[in-house]
Amino acid sequence: MDDLRYSSELIKCVRCGACKALCPTYLTALDETMGSRGRIAMLGAMKSGSLLPSSRLSDKIFSCILCGACRDLCPTGIDILETIYHGRVKLKNFYRRGRLFSKAAKFSIPMMNSVFFILRGMQKIFYQPLYKIGKLPYIPEITSVPFKDSAQVYKNTKKIGRVAIFAGCAVNYFYPHLGGSLLNILLARGYEVVVLKGEVCCGSPMRAMGLEEEAIALARKNVELFNRVRAEAILCMCPTCTMVIKREYPLLINDTIEKIMDVNEFFIKNDILNSGHNSPGELKIRRRIVTYQDLSEKIGHKKNRNISDTNADTLVTSCPGCMIQFENIKRQSRLDIDIVHMVEIIEEAMCGEKAA
Repeated sequence: MDDLRYSSELIKCVRCGACKALCPTYLTALDETMGSRGRIAMLGAMKSGSLLPSSRLSDKIFSCILCGACRDLCPTGIDILETIYHGRVKLKNFYRRGRLFSKAAKFSIPMMNSVFFILRGMQKIFYQPLYKIGKLPYIPEITSVPFKDSAQVYKNTKKIGRVAIFAGCAVNYFYPHLGGSLLNILLARGYEVVVLKGEVCCGSPMRAMGLEEEAIALARKNVELFNRVRAEAILCMCPTCTMVIKREYPLLINDTIEKIMDVNEFFIKNDILNSGHNSPGELKIRRRIVTYQDLSEKIGHKKNRNISDTNADTLVTSCPGCMIQFENIKRQSRLDIDIVHMVEIIEEAMCGEKAA
């Protein structure tokens, strides 16, 4: 979004408040400045000069969890999400809590594998003792071997099609077994599978921190890499990555990964779920939730109460980020429930076991 469109979007707001109806941060905080309307009003005031950029203002704008619940609620058609993103670009130097992450992100982008290797060592030495005494939230163990450690083509003698995998950072570094589960499903169904080593972060964390240029650079790398591969679909196990590539890449670089597809969409479209077996256990399927420190915990606890009321013994999600959030809430509330990704359930139903 350029400055001209940004200004145009801000003046569209008629203060009706329709955007607050589904805003999770507003419904949690019950504070006008923590809702979509309030944020648009504050950005408009900053644009007109009646409100100066500040750390306090940046906290309000960066507290939006970018869930997109307000996307289709505005009667005047404001692109609220993109307007928030652009506001963050203008406020990034005032966001004190994000400065360390911004510097770390710029440093780590060119060498993700090396950075995660270092973080894995620090996690073993410093994180575990602090986590055990409740000083730090749950963070999955960083793997020693990323899912996309090398480029590979998994051949299939009964080949019925060819697909590639866009893993996303969470699967690559925290949950590589999910990549293994997806491979098992696809190979069992007769697909040839391509894994590309050169994949980089989708750019969502960079945009969230107001680092637009960095996000653009990542988008261009991914588009160039994946649009060269011969495959009928590029499958993604993370809905955030899928959304960013489908909706935001065209806005950022006027291009996208042409055949990107959420893995569940592919399963339904190609009848992968019709395996002749029933998935085990009682399932509670949730879509997605994004995190923002204390606020996200409050939102997460609401989800936790909903889940507890079902008496389900398994929670299934399609989002690796949700898995981290729910594991953290689970440990805090001592909820007795298994948290798994959809591909694990499907793999167990089709193949009889989960990937190691």
